[in-house]
Amino acid sequence: MSTSRNLPVTEPHNEMQEDSGKTTVCEVAHVDPTQSNQVVDWNAFLASSDNGTLFHDLRFLAYHPCDRFDTHHLIFRRNGKLLALFPAAIVTEPDGRRLLRSPYGGSVGGFVLSSAQHADSTIQLVNCLQNYVTDQGLNGIETRTGPNVYAACPNDTLSFALAASGFILSRRWLTHIIPLPAHPEDVLNKLPSRRRRGYIQSAIRHGLEVNAVGVSRLAAFYQMLHANRAKHGGGLTHTLSELERLYELVPDHMRLFVCELQGQMIAGSLVFELNNRVSYSFYPCHDEKFEEYRPAALTTIRVAEYYSARGFKYLDLGPSTFDDFAVNHGLARFKEDMGGIGFCRDTWRWEATK
Repeated sequence: MSTSRNLPVTEPHNEMQEDSGKTTVCEVAHVDPTQSNQVVDWNAFLASSDNGTLFHDLRFLAYHPCDRFDTHHLIFRRNGKLLALFPAAIVTEPDGRRLLRSPYGGSVGGFVLSSAQHADSTIQLVNCLQNYVTDQGLNGIETRTGPNVYAACPNDTLSFALAASGFILSRRWLTHIIPLPAHPEDVLNKLPSRRRRGYIQSAIRHGLEVNAVGVSRLAAFYQMLHANRAKHGGGLTHTLSELERLYELVPDHMRLFVCELQGQMIAGSLVFELNNRVSYSFYPCHDEKFEEYRPAALTTIRVAEYYSARGFKYLDLGPSTFDDFAVNHGLARFKEDMGGIGFCRDTWRWEATK
């Protein structure tokens, strides 16, 4: 059952409001995903928002088993008008502290805002969230925001509002993102370095082909992905059954690309379409036995061409660093050679005072 609290928030200053002396309120409502009217409002706002992504979509988040997280999604209104979304869960840290965390099961989370959000009102929303968390008896907030190019109008207003409200930047990851040319024919000519372009042209001459395929190829791709990650000591965020579940929940936002040599899958990439501007190569991989053909480079370029042709602005190649700030130099160099530019994925933390 949803709950709400009315918390005082001052409107951005203008002469009419100052003369009237009226105080507006920000209503924070706990969203129940089983309530269709709340879900309709959530989806409509997300679709028209400035910075919303697939990771803020309640359908995407529904792949988690219901007993895995104590979900606590929030929706913000003022005078009946929807202002922001905040997908989240209440998590308990090893020391017993209870935090409101966003994301709790995605790469990025935090506030979803409208394109008309101003600095004053963004700060007020953050303050409203802080008041709500304190009122709920929680110990703080942790939120990870995506690169500003995820937004229709890239900006750092939210990051400023968090810092201005006492949040501390606790972690910062470097992620490489390719700005896509407006014309797909420019992708190969303008993005990769001369050396990578030579590898790609050689792969084409050897007959490598990259195509978007259906979910029926997912199991074979996952087997290759698992072997690739195991060789390099990395884990996987999702099980095969979870990826199959995601295909059921958000089929229009997932695309599997495979690179084949004489009909054999030797590389691929599972791409999440975050919104109508940004695609995210979430799971790139290749079969090490075919490294000499450089299939990863060809796959990346073909994926970039695919999304350029469909009007997307960016292809996110994922993080090249993690919590210790240590750069995976080989991975970063590959992404940079493919046209990737560094942007930050930031984790912000706020401790409530007792």
